[in-house]
Amino acid sequence: MEGGALLPVAVEGVRGERYVLSAERGRLYACADDDAPLRGVTLLAPLDPFVWDRALLRSLFGFDYRWEVYTPAHLRRFGYYALPLLWGDRLVGRIEPARDRSRRRLAVRGLWFEEGFDPLESEGFVDDLGAALEAWRRFVDTDEVTLPRTRIGRALSAAWRRDGAVALR
Repeated sequence: MEGGALLPVAVEGVRGERYVLSAERGRLYACADDDAPLRGVTLLAPLDPFVWDRALLRSLFGFDYRWEVYTPAHLRRFGYYALPLLWGDRLVGRIEPARDRSRRRLAVRGLWFEEGFDPLESEGFVDDLGAALEAWRRFVDTDEVTLPRTRIGRALSAAWRRDGAVALR
């Protein structure tokens, strides 16, 4: 690109070159040299640049993502607006949050985790997901979070009620 705004990079195990902003070179090298694990949960929007390249997600992370908003309900594997869950440097699952304006709540309609990932056994994940949902709840200006009435939903609710990490109903 003219002016050197993009820096070509090779990603081990992925065919073809990828590009990062040249201005981010220092951050890229700092991440590569840092042995400290990345922390925190991020709910990625379906149109986030990180998820644009579905083939890259599959090859780099083994994560097959499809935004199902245009998929007929009977053909959906996950929710209408399920978002990828990024935990540190791993894509670990999907979540479908929905703002219920009339009841002033953030309703989590569904939670799906990747095969081999146990959210309750992964040290720090429950707290990190709680912090992400609490931040989202405040951002969308709701009073509480509701979780699906599933085994994982009940287990997360119990953990968050114990430490008061999330405003639950």
